[in-house]
Amino acid sequence: MLSNPYFKSVLWLIGFGGMGYGLMVLTEPNAEKIERIKASVSGEKLSADDQRKALFMKKLQEAATTSAPVYRPSTDKKDS
Repeated sequence: MLSNPYFKSVLWLIGFGGMGYGLMVLTEPNAEKIERIKASVSGEKLSADDQRKALFMKKLQEAATTSAPVYRPSTDKKDS
């Protein structure tokens, strides 16, 4: 039965899938860790480029939680 390539493929798939799932669960940060990381990085120490990146990431996080589109915030603006 171990000489069957389909059986081996299923075993490898289950093995690597299980390892991947285990790593995902093991390395998943909780809310407390995320808050500690945010608290350790203050906005005053960041360069202008890093501040722009942080603002962009904040906008992306807000866009992920709302249904309003990021690319067109209001509907009254028309393209010329």
